[in-house]
Amino acid sequence: MTRDLRNRLSKALERGEVRSAGSTLGPAMRTRLERALTGSGHEGAAPLPRIYSARQMSEPVAGEDRAVFSAKLSEGELETPLGPVMRYRWSVPVKELSAVQDLDGTSEGVGVLSELLGNPAIGDLDLSNILFIDTETTGLAGGTGTYVFLMGMGWLEGKNFIVEQLFMRDFVEEPALLWRTAQLVGEYDHLVSFNGRRYDVPLIDTRLILNRLDGRLAEIPHLDLLQPARLLYAGIFDDCRLQTLEKELMGQYRVGDVPGAEIPRLFFEYLSSGDAGTLLPVFEHNVLDVVTLLTLTAHFLHLCQKPELDPRALGGLGRLYGRRGNEDLARELLEEARSRRKATYRDLRDLGLLYKRSGDHSKAVEVWKALIARQERVSHDLGFDAGPYVEAAKHYEHQKKDYGKALDYTDAALQQAAAANGHAPSQRLVGELDHRAIRLRRKLDHSP
Repeated sequence: MTRDLRNRLSKALERGEVRSAGSTLGPAMRTRLERALTGSGHEGAAPLPRIYSARQMSEPVAGEDRAVFSAKLSEGELETPLGPVMRYRWSVPVKELSAVQDLDGTSEGVGVLSELLGNPAIGDLDLSNILFIDTETTGLAGGTGTYVFLMGMGWLEGKNFIVEQLFMRDFVEEPALLWRTAQLVGEYDHLVSFNGRRYDVPLIDTRLILNRLDGRLAEIPHLDLLQPARLLYAGIFDDCRLQTLEKELMGQYRVGDVPGAEIPRLFFEYLSSGDAGTLLPVFEHNVLDVVTLLTLTAHFLHLCQKPELDPRALGGLGRLYGRRGNEDLARELLEEARSRRKATYRDLRDLGLLYKRSGDHSKAVEVWKALIARQERVSHDLGFDAGPYVEAAKHYEHQKKDYGKALDYTDAALQQAAAANGHAPSQRLVGELDHRAIRLRRKLDHSP
């Protein structure tokens, strides 16, 4: 993060432009958010969408902050036809979540993202008509015994991003929480979540059915951000968890955030003690998750327009374009990743296959040689891939009629296979290599 940006963000915080529950945050709560999400900046040449960023704070939270939170929460009781539920709202200026220009023009990337993901239902995605959802539950396994005790939902409203959190104080308030959730969901055309297609949506729909309530989230067009995250960044980052993406894509990391595995325990402690203040970290965790959904959506939409924004995603984008039949663009993106030294082994393998299919055998063999060089530089404990050796041997046998070189690559594959300790090749593969070597020796013996 540049010094100028740090200064501007710090001044914005000092002006109290981040708001909670309809009023400006006090210094203590603002400090909590500052400590929860700290920005380190993005090193690339072009800026990526940014989350609300702040300075790292290490001071402990005073006990009275929890009391203030509990008081504000108790003032937010919402009456529904099925009884009361607690509602807590945050209102954050969009300019504090992401630079205004980062949200401009994102609609141009919608069609591309829809095509790449094979999800025509999001083809008319509009940031102004999306409900971003995230749940905190009584267990991580799901199933009919799992309850949603905190429902976080966010949407754009003018120049602000609103996050509404519905809190179930006891199990008798579940129908009210679900009724309000279904009501709000019905006002939007699309849902955005992170792993919501597999977890949040089935869980909410199950609870709606068990409570005999109308409304099914599974029927609404849904962008689950875990899908593009895995398609573009699996193998690039250690994992594709939401907080990993915050750190790697937006240059943000959380300090003192409550682990997700601890959240069910904190809720049951609250049920025993009645002290809602113990759940303050859970509310903060949830609102930050919802905020990240907005900025991560903007990130993916911008990547669809300008892949150069993040060279680490070039390989994944190339594979997706190749999968959708645009092999010219796929080669271009994979070559760009290669030229920037961002290409993974998988990227190069796919690039070689694309060149082979297009008939450009000379470029394909360059890629096979690069893959072979990579394998020979790393430990044999990492396993062995015969593919590049076999492809190089095929090239010299069938395209160049150079049986000697083809045999060299086949023998090299057999040597590497014998030396491999981890993920040793199958006997079938070794047999195929032996058969190829025997055939090539015969061709050499009969060649003029």
